[in-house]
Amino acid sequence: MARVTALTRAASAYPTGFWVLWWGTLLNRLGEFVVPLLGFYLTAHAHLGVTQVSVILAMLGLGRFVSEGLSGPLTDRRGPAFTMILALSGGAVMILALSFAQGFWWTAAGVLGFSLLSALYKPAASTAVADLTQGPQRTRAYNLLYWAINVGAATAPVLGGWLAGRSLRLLFWLDAATMAAYALLLTLLYPRAARPAQHAAARARQLLPRDTLLWQFCLASLLFGLTYQSYKLLAVVFAQQGFSAAQYGQVLAVNGALVVLLGLPLGHLIARSGHPRWQALGAALLGVGFLGHALAHTLWAHMLAVAVWTVGEIIAYGISKTIISELGPPEQRGTYIGLVGSMAGLATLLAPLLGGALLQRLGAGGMWVVIAGLAAGAALLLLALEGRVQGRLTRRRSSAPA
Repeated sequence: MARVTALTRAASAYPTGFWVLWWGTLLNRLGEFVVPLLGFYLTAHAHLGVTQVSVILAMLGLGRFVSEGLSGPLTDRRGPAFTMILALSGGAVMILALSFAQGFWWTAAGVLGFSLLSALYKPAASTAVADLTQGPQRTRAYNLLYWAINVGAATAPVLGGWLAGRSLRLLFWLDAATMAAYALLLTLLYPRAARPAQHAAARARQLLPRDTLLWQFCLASLLFGLTYQSYKLLAVVFAQQGFSAAQYGQVLAVNGALVVLLGLPLGHLIARSGHPRWQALGAALLGVGFLGHALAHTLWAHMLAVAVWTVGEIIAYGISKTIISELGPPEQRGTYIGLVGSMAGLATLLAPLLGGALLQRLGAGGMWVVIAGLAAGAALLLLALEGRVQGRLTRRRSSAPA
Protein backbone atom coordinates (compact mmCIF):
# COMPACT_ATOMS: atom_id res chain seq x y z
CA MET A 1 0.00 0.00 0.00
CA ALA A 2 2.83 2.39 0.87
CA ARG A 3 4.45 1.69 -2.50
CA VAL A 4 1.19 2.41 -4.33
CA THR A 5 0.80 5.65 -2.39
CA ALA A 6 4.36 6.71 -3.28
CA LEU A 7 3.74 5.98 -6.96
CA THR A 8 0.47 7.91 -6.88
CA ARG A 9 2.21 10.86 -5.23
CA ALA A 10 5.01 10.79 -7.82
CA ALA A 11 2.50 10.64 -10.67
CA SER A 12 0.43 13.52 -9.28
CA ALA A 13 3.56 15.71 -9.10
CA TYR A 14 3.29 16.22 -12.86
CA PRO A 15 0.28 17.62 -14.73
CA THR A 16 -2.00 15.39 -16.80
CA GLY A 17 -0.69 16.84 -20.04
CA PHE A 18 2.81 15.62 -19.26
CA TRP A 19 1.61 12.04 -18.73
CA VAL A 20 -0.26 12.18 -22.04
CA LEU A 21 3.10 13.06 -23.64
CA TRP A 22 4.92 10.36 -21.66
CA TRP A 23 2.60 7.48 -22.49
CA GLY A 24 2.22 8.63 -26.08
CA THR A 25 6.00 8.84 -26.46
CA LEU A 26 6.45 5.35 -25.03
CA LEU A 27 3.79 3.93 -27.37
CA ASN A 28 5.25 5.71 -30.39
CA ARG A 29 8.83 4.66 -29.63
CA LEU A 30 7.87 1.04 -29.02
CA GLY A 31 6.39 1.08 -32.53
CA GLU A 32 9.27 2.92 -34.22
CA PHE A 33 10.27 0.06 -36.51
CA VAL A 34 10.97 1.70 -39.86
CA VAL A 35 13.86 4.11 -39.19
CA PRO A 36 16.08 1.66 -37.22
CA LEU A 37 15.64 -1.02 -39.90
CA LEU A 38 15.45 1.25 -42.95
CA GLY A 39 18.98 0.48 -44.17
CA PHE A 40 18.27 -3.25 -43.98
CA TYR A 41 14.94 -2.83 -45.78
CA LEU A 42 16.46 -0.79 -48.60
CA THR A 43 19.30 -3.26 -49.10
CA ALA A 44 17.54 -6.61 -48.67
CA HIS A 45 14.04 -5.82 -49.92
CA ALA A 46 14.34 -2.82 -52.26
CA HIS A 47 17.72 -4.10 -53.61
CA LEU A 48 19.33 -0.65 -53.72
CA GLY A 49 23.09 -0.09 -53.86
CA VAL A 50 25.26 1.19 -51.01
CA THR A 51 25.53 4.71 -52.46
CA GLN A 52 21.78 4.92 -53.03
CA VAL A 53 21.06 3.70 -49.49
CA SER A 54 23.50 6.26 -48.05
CA VAL A 55 21.79 9.10 -49.92
CA ILE A 56 18.35 7.98 -48.78
CA LEU A 57 19.46 7.71 -45.15
CA ALA A 58 20.97 11.19 -45.43
CA MET A 59 17.47 12.46 -46.26
CA LEU A 60 16.51 11.77 -42.64
CA GLY A 61 19.13 14.26 -41.44
CA LEU A 62 18.28 16.82 -44.14
CA GLY A 63 14.59 16.69 -43.30
CA ARG A 64 15.29 17.05 -39.60
CA PHE A 65 17.62 20.01 -40.15
CA VAL A 66 14.99 21.92 -42.15
CA SER A 67 11.92 20.83 -40.20
CA GLU A 68 13.08 21.40 -36.62
CA GLY A 69 14.02 24.97 -37.49
CA LEU A 70 10.51 25.54 -38.88
CA SER A 71 8.74 23.68 -36.08
CA GLY A 72 9.69 26.22 -33.43
CA PRO A 73 7.97 29.27 -34.98
CA LEU A 74 4.97 27.09 -35.91
CA THR A 75 4.73 25.93 -32.30
CA ASP A 76 4.95 29.50 -30.99
CA ARG A 77 2.11 30.55 -33.30
CA ARG A 78 -0.24 27.54 -33.20
CA GLY A 79 0.75 25.83 -29.96
CA PRO A 80 2.53 22.53 -29.24
CA ALA A 81 -0.57 20.34 -29.59
CA PHE A 82 -1.31 21.49 -33.15
CA THR A 83 2.31 20.93 -34.24
CA MET A 84 2.63 17.52 -32.58
CA ILE A 85 -0.63 16.26 -34.08
CA LEU A 86 0.40 17.53 -37.53
CA ALA A 87 3.79 15.82 -37.22
CA LEU A 88 2.39 12.48 -36.04
CA SER A 89 -0.56 12.26 -38.43
CA GLY A 90 1.50 13.51 -41.37
CA GLY A 91 4.34 11.13 -40.50
CA ALA A 92 1.89 8.22 -40.35
CA VAL A 93 0.55 9.00 -43.82
CA MET A 94 4.09 9.29 -45.23
CA ILE A 95 5.16 5.97 -43.71
CA LEU A 96 2.18 4.27 -45.34
CA ALA A 97 3.08 5.88 -48.67
CA LEU A 98 6.72 4.84 -48.22
CA SER A 99 5.69 1.20 -47.90
CA PHE A 100 4.51 1.35 -51.54
CA ALA A 101 7.44 3.40 -52.93
CA GLN A 102 9.32 1.79 -55.81
CA GLY A 103 12.81 2.71 -57.03
CA PHE A 104 15.45 5.11 -55.74
CA TRP A 105 13.83 8.46 -56.50
CA TRP A 106 10.39 7.69 -55.12
CA THR A 107 11.91 6.12 -52.01
CA ALA A 108 14.24 9.09 -51.43
CA ALA A 109 11.32 11.50 -51.85
CA GLY A 110 9.21 9.44 -49.44
CA VAL A 111 11.92 9.36 -46.78
CA LEU A 112 12.51 13.11 -47.11
CA GLY A 113 8.77 13.79 -46.87
CA PHE A 114 8.48 11.58 -43.82
CA SER A 115 11.40 13.32 -42.13
CA LEU A 116 10.09 16.81 -42.94
CA LEU A 117 6.74 16.04 -41.34
CA SER A 118 7.71 13.80 -38.42
CA ALA A 119 10.63 16.00 -37.31
CA LEU A 120 8.17 18.81 -36.57
CA TYR A 121 7.36 16.82 -33.44
CA LYS A 122 10.51 17.19 -31.31
CA PRO A 123 10.64 20.99 -30.77
CA ALA A 124 6.89 21.00 -30.14
CA ALA A 125 7.16 18.23 -27.54
CA SER A 126 10.07 19.95 -25.78
CA THR A 127 8.09 23.20 -25.75
CA ALA A 128 5.08 21.36 -24.32
CA VAL A 129 7.17 20.00 -21.44
CA ALA A 130 8.51 23.49 -20.70
CA ASP A 131 4.98 24.95 -20.78
CA LEU A 132 3.71 22.30 -18.37
CA THR A 133 6.53 22.41 -15.80
CA GLN A 134 8.86 24.80 -14.03
CA GLY A 135 11.92 24.85 -11.78
CA PRO A 136 13.76 21.58 -11.00
CA GLN A 137 10.63 19.66 -12.04
CA ARG A 138 11.31 20.70 -15.65
CA THR A 139 14.68 18.93 -15.77
CA ARG A 140 13.20 15.84 -14.12
CA ALA A 141 10.34 15.86 -16.66
CA TYR A 142 12.74 16.00 -19.59
CA ASN A 143 14.65 13.06 -18.14
CA LEU A 144 11.49 11.03 -17.59
CA LEU A 145 10.63 11.58 -21.25
CA TYR A 146 14.20 10.72 -22.26
CA TRP A 147 13.91 7.47 -20.30
CA ALA A 148 10.69 6.52 -22.11
CA ILE A 149 12.32 7.31 -25.47
CA ASN A 150 15.23 4.99 -24.72
CA VAL A 151 13.06 2.15 -23.39
CA GLY A 152 11.31 2.25 -26.75
CA ALA A 153 14.55 2.63 -28.68
CA ALA A 154 16.01 -0.44 -26.95
CA THR A 155 12.90 -2.55 -27.57
CA ALA A 156 11.68 -1.53 -31.03
CA PRO A 157 14.64 -2.84 -33.11
CA VAL A 158 14.41 -6.26 -31.43
CA LEU A 159 10.65 -6.48 -31.89
CA GLY A 160 10.95 -5.06 -35.40
CA GLY A 161 13.56 -7.64 -36.35
CA TRP A 162 11.20 -10.41 -35.23
CA LEU A 163 8.26 -8.90 -37.13
CA ALA A 164 10.39 -8.40 -40.25
CA GLY A 165 10.71 -12.18 -40.49
CA ARG A 166 6.96 -12.32 -41.01
CA SER A 167 6.39 -9.26 -43.21
CA LEU A 168 8.54 -6.22 -43.89
CA ARG A 169 5.51 -4.22 -44.98
CA LEU A 170 3.90 -4.96 -41.61
CA LEU A 171 6.62 -2.80 -39.98
CA PHE A 172 5.41 0.24 -41.93
CA TRP A 173 1.74 -0.34 -41.05
CA LEU A 174 2.40 -0.86 -37.33
CA ASP A 175 4.72 2.15 -37.15
CA ALA A 176 2.05 4.30 -38.80
CA ALA A 177 -0.59 2.88 -36.43
CA THR A 178 1.35 3.89 -33.30
CA MET A 179 1.92 7.40 -34.68
CA ALA A 180 -1.78 7.75 -35.48
CA ALA A 181 -2.73 6.40 -32.05
CA TYR A 182 -0.49 8.97 -30.36
CA ALA A 183 -2.01 11.76 -32.48
CA LEU A 184 -5.48 10.61 -31.41
CA LEU A 185 -4.36 10.53 -27.77
CA LEU A 186 -3.18 14.13 -28.02
CA THR A 187 -6.40 15.19 -29.76
CA LEU A 188 -8.61 13.69 -27.06
CA LEU A 189 -6.63 14.18 -23.85
CA TYR A 190 -3.98 16.89 -24.18
CA PRO A 191 -5.10 20.14 -22.48
CA ARG A 192 -5.58 23.12 -24.78
CA ALA A 193 -4.71 25.84 -22.26
CA ALA A 194 -3.85 29.05 -24.12
CA ARG A 195 -0.27 30.26 -24.03
CA PRO A 196 -1.00 33.69 -22.54
CA ALA A 197 -0.98 36.47 -25.13
CA GLN A 198 2.11 35.01 -26.71
CA HIS A 199 0.95 34.40 -30.25
CA ALA A 200 0.60 38.03 -31.32
CA ALA A 201 3.96 38.92 -29.77
CA ALA A 202 5.60 35.94 -31.45
CA ARG A 203 4.34 37.00 -34.88
CA ALA A 204 5.93 40.41 -34.42
CA ARG A 205 9.35 38.90 -33.74
CA GLN A 206 11.88 37.77 -36.29
CA LEU A 207 11.99 34.17 -37.48
CA LEU A 208 15.72 34.07 -36.64
CA PRO A 209 16.33 35.86 -33.33
CA ARG A 210 19.24 38.29 -33.12
CA ASP A 211 20.64 36.65 -30.02
CA THR A 212 24.39 36.04 -29.99
CA LEU A 213 24.15 33.74 -26.98
CA LEU A 214 21.60 31.56 -28.79
CA TRP A 215 23.80 31.16 -31.86
CA GLN A 216 26.87 30.39 -29.75
CA PHE A 217 24.80 27.77 -27.93
CA CYS A 218 23.75 26.40 -31.35
CA LEU A 219 27.42 26.07 -32.32
CA ALA A 220 28.18 24.15 -29.14
CA SER A 221 25.17 21.91 -29.84
CA LEU A 222 26.41 21.26 -33.38
CA LEU A 223 29.87 20.24 -32.13
CA PHE A 224 28.26 17.98 -29.53
CA GLY A 225 25.93 16.47 -32.15
CA LEU A 226 28.74 15.83 -34.64
CA THR A 227 30.54 13.85 -31.94
CA TYR A 228 27.51 11.90 -30.77
CA GLN A 229 26.23 11.03 -34.26
CA SER A 230 29.67 9.63 -35.13
CA TYR A 231 28.74 6.49 -33.21
CA LYS A 232 27.31 5.34 -36.54
CA LEU A 233 30.90 4.89 -37.76
CA LEU A 234 31.43 2.24 -35.10
CA ALA A 235 29.83 -0.36 -37.38
CA VAL A 236 32.39 0.35 -40.11
CA VAL A 237 35.30 0.30 -37.65
CA PHE A 238 34.08 -2.94 -36.10
CA ALA A 239 33.96 -4.58 -39.52
CA GLN A 240 37.53 -3.39 -40.21
CA GLN A 241 38.75 -4.75 -36.88
CA GLY A 242 37.18 -8.16 -37.51
CA PHE A 243 34.32 -8.05 -35.02
CA SER A 244 31.00 -9.68 -35.88
CA ALA A 245 27.63 -8.00 -36.28
CA ALA A 246 26.48 -9.70 -33.07
CA GLN A 247 29.43 -8.22 -31.17
CA TYR A 248 28.62 -4.78 -32.55
CA GLY A 249 25.07 -5.20 -31.29
CA GLN A 250 26.34 -6.17 -27.85
CA VAL A 251 28.55 -3.10 -27.60
CA LEU A 252 25.78 -0.74 -28.72
CA ALA A 253 23.37 -2.41 -26.27
CA VAL A 254 25.54 -0.97 -23.47
CA ASN A 255 24.27 2.47 -24.44
CA GLY A 256 20.59 1.58 -24.18
CA ALA A 257 21.03 -0.41 -20.97
CA LEU A 258 22.91 2.39 -19.19
CA VAL A 259 20.40 5.04 -20.27
CA VAL A 260 17.56 2.92 -18.87
CA LEU A 261 19.45 2.19 -15.62
CA LEU A 262 21.09 5.57 -14.99
CA GLY A 263 18.89 8.04 -16.86
CA LEU A 264 16.42 8.72 -14.04
CA PRO A 265 18.79 8.81 -11.03
CA LEU A 266 21.36 10.97 -12.84
CA GLY A 267 18.63 13.23 -14.20
CA HIS A 268 17.15 13.77 -10.74
CA LEU A 269 20.62 14.51 -9.34
CA ILE A 270 21.26 17.13 -12.03
CA ALA A 271 17.82 18.67 -11.50
CA ARG A 272 18.72 19.58 -7.91
CA SER A 273 21.15 22.26 -9.06
CA GLY A 274 20.15 22.85 -12.68
CA HIS A 275 23.56 24.43 -13.29
CA PRO A 276 24.78 24.85 -16.91
CA ARG A 277 28.16 23.34 -15.97
CA TRP A 278 26.59 19.89 -16.10
CA GLN A 279 26.30 20.23 -19.88
CA ALA A 280 30.00 21.05 -20.25
CA LEU A 281 30.81 17.98 -18.12
CA GLY A 282 28.57 15.86 -20.36
CA ALA A 283 30.35 17.11 -23.50
CA ALA A 284 33.76 16.41 -21.94
CA LEU A 285 32.77 12.84 -21.02
CA LEU A 286 31.39 12.33 -24.52
CA GLY A 287 34.78 13.29 -25.94
CA VAL A 288 36.68 11.06 -23.51
CA GLY A 289 34.46 8.14 -24.48
CA PHE A 290 35.01 8.56 -28.20
CA LEU A 291 38.73 9.01 -27.61
CA GLY A 292 38.57 5.63 -25.88
CA HIS A 293 37.57 4.03 -29.19
CA ALA A 294 40.90 5.21 -30.65
CA LEU A 295 42.71 3.13 -28.01
CA ALA A 296 40.31 0.17 -27.99
CA HIS A 297 41.15 -3.08 -29.78
CA THR A 298 39.09 -5.52 -27.72
CA LEU A 299 35.36 -5.89 -27.25
CA TRP A 300 35.57 -4.96 -23.57
CA ALA A 301 37.58 -1.83 -24.28
CA HIS A 302 34.97 -0.66 -26.80
CA MET A 303 32.23 -1.41 -24.25
CA LEU A 304 34.03 0.74 -21.68
CA ALA A 305 34.32 3.57 -24.21
CA VAL A 306 30.59 3.35 -24.96
CA ALA A 307 29.83 3.38 -21.23
CA VAL A 308 31.83 6.61 -20.74
CA TRP A 309 30.24 8.52 -23.62
CA THR A 310 26.79 7.24 -22.65
CA VAL A 311 27.17 8.80 -19.20
CA GLY A 312 28.15 12.03 -20.96
CA GLU A 313 25.06 11.78 -23.16
CA ILE A 314 22.79 11.26 -20.13
CA ILE A 315 24.29 14.18 -18.20
CA ALA A 316 24.07 16.59 -21.13
CA TYR A 317 20.60 15.66 -22.35
CA GLY A 318 18.19 16.80 -19.65
CA ILE A 319 20.01 19.96 -18.63
CA SER A 320 20.45 21.09 -22.25
CA LYS A 321 16.69 20.89 -22.81
CA THR A 322 16.06 22.91 -19.68
CA ILE A 323 18.63 25.55 -20.61
CA ILE A 324 17.34 26.15 -24.11
CA SER A 325 13.70 26.19 -22.95
CA GLU A 326 14.58 29.07 -20.59
CA LEU A 327 17.18 30.88 -22.69
CA GLY A 328 14.71 32.89 -24.76
CA PRO A 329 11.49 34.73 -23.91
CA PRO A 330 8.50 32.42 -23.28
CA GLU A 331 6.74 33.59 -26.46
CA GLN A 332 9.72 32.38 -28.53
CA ARG A 333 10.39 29.21 -26.58
CA GLY A 334 9.55 26.97 -29.52
CA THR A 335 11.75 28.99 -31.90
CA TYR A 336 14.77 28.68 -29.61
CA ILE A 337 14.22 24.95 -29.05
CA GLY A 338 13.69 24.37 -32.77
CA LEU A 339 16.88 26.17 -33.81
CA VAL A 340 18.99 24.14 -31.38
CA GLY A 341 17.19 20.99 -32.51
CA SER A 342 18.01 21.78 -36.14
CA MET A 343 21.70 21.59 -35.18
CA ALA A 344 21.13 17.98 -34.18
CA GLY A 345 19.56 17.39 -37.59
CA LEU A 346 22.53 19.01 -39.32
CA ALA A 347 24.86 16.83 -37.27
CA THR A 348 22.86 13.74 -38.30
CA LEU A 349 23.42 14.72 -41.93
CA LEU A 350 27.10 15.72 -41.67
CA ALA A 351 28.58 13.30 -39.12
CA PRO A 352 28.60 10.18 -41.36
CA LEU A 353 30.09 12.20 -44.23
CA LEU A 354 32.75 13.79 -42.02
CA GLY A 355 33.51 10.51 -40.28
CA GLY A 356 33.80 8.62 -43.56
CA ALA A 357 36.25 11.18 -44.97
CA LEU A 358 38.33 11.12 -41.78
CA LEU A 359 38.32 7.32 -41.70
CA GLN A 360 39.68 7.13 -45.24
CA ARG A 361 42.39 9.75 -44.67
CA LEU A 362 43.46 9.14 -41.06
CA GLY A 363 42.30 5.64 -40.21
CA ALA A 364 40.11 4.71 -37.24
CA GLY A 365 42.48 6.06 -34.57
CA GLY A 366 42.90 9.46 -36.20
CA MET A 367 39.19 9.73 -36.89
CA TRP A 368 38.27 9.15 -33.24
CA VAL A 369 40.86 11.69 -32.07
CA VAL A 370 39.41 14.39 -34.32
CA ILE A 371 35.85 13.52 -33.27
CA ALA A 372 36.86 13.66 -29.60
CA GLY A 373 38.35 17.09 -30.33
CA LEU A 374 34.94 18.31 -31.51
CA ALA A 375 33.45 17.32 -28.15
CA ALA A 376 36.31 19.06 -26.34
CA GLY A 377 35.53 22.19 -28.37
CA ALA A 378 31.88 21.93 -27.32
CA ALA A 379 32.87 21.56 -23.65
CA LEU A 380 35.20 24.58 -23.76
CA LEU A 381 32.63 26.73 -25.53
CA LEU A 382 29.94 25.76 -23.00
CA LEU A 383 32.31 26.65 -20.15
CA ALA A 384 33.01 30.02 -21.76
CA LEU A 385 29.25 30.69 -22.07
CA GLU A 386 28.47 29.45 -18.56
CA GLY A 387 28.38 32.84 -16.79
CA ARG A 388 26.15 34.48 -19.39
CA VAL A 389 23.84 31.47 -19.59
CA GLN A 390 23.49 31.26 -15.80
CA GLY A 391 22.84 34.99 -15.57
CA ARG A 392 20.08 34.85 -18.16
CA LEU A 393 18.49 31.75 -16.60
CA THR A 394 18.45 33.48 -13.22
CA ARG A 395 16.70 36.50 -14.70
CA ARG A 396 14.15 34.36 -16.56
CA ARG A 397 13.37 32.28 -13.47
CA SER A 398 13.04 35.32 -11.20
CA SER A 399 10.60 36.97 -13.61
CA ALA A 400 8.55 33.82 -14.25
CA PRO A 401 5.05 33.73 -12.68
CA ALA A 402 4.84 31.64 -9.53
